[in-house]
Amino acid sequence: MRKLVLALVACAVPGAFVGVAACIDGGLVTLPPGADATTAPDTGAAETAPVDAGPDLMVADVCGPAPWVTLGIFVVALSLDNLDGSPLPGAQFTTPLCPTLTQYSDDSGVILGQVSANTPFYGQLQAAGFVPELAPEIEFDADSTGHKIDMLPTIFESILLPTFDASGSTVIVVDLAKLVDDAGACSTTDGVSFTVPGHPEAQVTYFSSGGIPQPVPGATATTTEGIAAITGLAEGQLVTLAATKPGCSILFKHDGLTGRVPLQNGFVSLTQAYVSP
Repeated sequence: MRKLVLALVACAVPGAFVGVAACIDGGLVTLPPGADATTAPDTGAAETAPVDAGPDLMVADVCGPAPWVTLGIFVVALSLDNLDGSPLPGAQFTTPLCPTLTQYSDDSGVILGQVSANTPFYGQLQAAGFVPELAPEIEFDADSTGHKIDMLPTIFESILLPTFDASGSTVIVVDLAKLVDDAGACSTTDGVSFTVPGHPEAQVTYFSSGGIPQPVPGATATTTEGIAAITGLAEGQLVTLAATKPGCSILFKHDGLTGRVPLQNGFVSLTQAYVSP
């Protein structure tokens, strides 16, 4: 996530833009008054930290039919002077799977919930003063908690997203990661080219490595920074990305991700891609 923040800084360059979002896992529950659902993980810890639902979790609203899995997220407010962030209370989570239900992060930045097992869904995360985020489609067959979500203040929209029209634009940010450490070129995030099958209108931007990432004019593949931004797509659809790197496989279906990315005007969508032998 830190490299995505740096990429946002690069978008102060005229004509360039990229956004940031993060993977959201969450359902909808009501906690009893005063209940401490969990202790928020240390913001300096790894991207995924354990969250204990505990016996006090009282499910008043669940999302979808049984059987359910318990999902939990930890919402973090980022800033350029605090890349580790701090817990963000009051962030609103919704999902088209259950459009009438809404949940908010507690004082520790935590949202716990239950959602139908083996059911694809995606979520929307919004908070006053922060950039709206749209998660990729995800599906779980077992409990999964402690997922960290980073949010950025809206001031970055005008400073760092100069071409992003909140009323009429979509943007996808792809963040590459490696699955193994000792596979040579297949353990690096450079040399990956992205397309959106069936969407020739899609425009892909790649970013430089070293220092503050900047858009690379005419680039056709990622640098070691491992970031790409995709624009030019209409809202109201879920798209599937494709990617190639000679001698390697690029995976979009991994760790609950279905490989499909939703698009909505005014929201920044993030998806993860994985380089594998």
